[in-house]
Amino acid sequence: MKETNNQTTLIVAVVAAVAVVAVIGVILLGGGAGPAGAAAFDYSQIPQTRTEDGAFVLGNPAAPITVVEFADFTCPHCQDYESTMEDFIRQFVVPGLARFEYRMVGGTSSPYREYMSAIAECSDDLKPGSFWDSHDLIFEYARAGRYEEVVGAIAEQTGVTKAALIECSSTAKQFMTDVNVGAAAGVQGTPAVMIRLNGGDLSWINIGGQVLNRGGVPLEILATVVQSTP
Repeated sequence: MKETNNQTTLIVAVVAAVAVVAVIGVILLGGGAGPAGAAAFDYSQIPQTRTEDGAFVLGNPAAPITVVEFADFTCPHCQDYESTMEDFIRQFVVPGLARFEYRMVGGTSSPYREYMSAIAECSDDLKPGSFWDSHDLIFEYARAGRYEEVVGAIAEQTGVTKAALIECSSTAKQFMTDVNVGAAAGVQGTPAVMIRLNGGDLSWINIGGQVLNRGGVPLEILATVVQSTP
């Protein structure tokens, strides 16, 4: 089984690499970014960290629970679910009651899926603290299908050049790290939501014996889980 998983990961990586090369060509030929709305939050006022393997985390490091979303910027279900995540951040992360960890995985066959993740990662690599603003911006453009404009929009927002973002994207690795974490945890689609208690291992939310291992978890259930965490 382990050998099969490794072969599958290798195939995904090769296919994704080919797709990224094609996407870069489109970006280089594409026009400038259009107008973008404001970020959902002033992220500079919320603690931002990364896990040991590089995942992006938002919120109080001392919070007893972390909600972990596995999502794909190009996935329509993830785009729809993002408003729920914004509400969760507003109600529980901003006050310091929970943390939010975002894992970038592929839930669609879109040629942009890995490239969008690479650009989000690179925005933070080149301008630390910019990941979450870029995260919001990518979702905004993705909903409109305007992927070829994302690099220009992030360059304008961060002050990092398009050339630097594109160059960085060729060596970005967080997407494959997150894919492997998701595969090991049993993630089979996006969005998927898991939790960590007190910095521990990933686990699915279990409500009355029902394991919520498919799709986005409703806000009211996330609220119950957070409020019941000691």
